[in-house]
Amino acid sequence: MIQLDGVRKIFNEGQPNAFAAVDGIDLEIRSGEVTLFTGPSGSGKTTLLTLIGCLARPSEGRIHLDGKPVSGLPERFLTELRRTTFGFIFQRFNLIHGLSVLENVILPAAPLGIPRQQVIRSALEILERLDLTHRADSPVAWLSGGEAQRTAMARALINRPRVVIADEPTANLDSRLAGAFLEIIAELRTEGHTVLMTSHDPLVVRSPVVERVVMLRDGRIVESG
Repeated sequence: MIQLDGVRKIFNEGQPNAFAAVDGIDLEIRSGEVTLFTGPSGSGKTTLLTLIGCLARPSEGRIHLDGKPVSGLPERFLTELRRTTFGFIFQRFNLIHGLSVLENVILPAAPLGIPRQQVIRSALEILERLDLTHRADSPVAWLSGGEAQRTAMARALINRPRVVIADEPTANLDSRLAGAFLEIIAELRTEGHTVLMTSHDPLVVRSPVVERVVMLRDGRIVESG
């Protein structure tokens, strides 16, 4: 379970233009639950995901994972936690240029000591699901926006993480590929993985795989289903 207690994130703290992107969030997210965060632009959705995924630290409050506080851990512990617990699908992809699609996908598995051929087989299976097998050896610089998005998805899923964090994961996909992604999310839910997403895509918002919708506005929760 993920628990947030009084979490705030203030940018430009101490300056005249300081503002709270996340402003006093109390929230419990059950293990194995698919949660969608929605709300207008600037409501704090992406910032909240970065805090939950230990990519940033809250200015105030605490975040617990399975009952243990994680938001105050030293950076070396947070690095290991991000590697072993979370899979991230970033809105801007964050792919490594100079590497191929396949090399990007298998990169998170390298520190885990899994045999390379086993990792490659898993990566190719995911790429096939996302209609990217033909691009496996292509440099990521050659990809279209949709192909880059799908590569980022495959990379996030390669370690079968306990928690998948996806920021607008279908923004560059057509309805067929968005549906393929949601099928993967449904499989992850069946296997007990926790999924946190932001999206404005009606296909995602109305998907039966989404069990809970949390509406944000001005950094605060205004509705939680």
